[in-house]
Amino acid sequence: MFSLINKYSTNNVKNDFLSGLTVALALVPKAVACALVAQVHPLVSLYAAFMVSIITSILGGLAQE
Repeated sequence: MFSLINKYSTNNVKNDFLSGLTVALALVPKAVACALVAQVHPLVSLYAAFMVSIITSILGGLAQE
């Protein structure tokens, strides 16, 4: 994985960030609904959804070898 970071093109940063942000915004209603079904506070589900989105936006654009 660390070898892929060296090959990452900085031209993809904007697109990767926007795609991660789009997914994060789409997850908000789903996260709140799942939290209500599981009878936990909605913030718990939102924190989990945003952390996954942040990690995906950082690592999702890395080229696969």
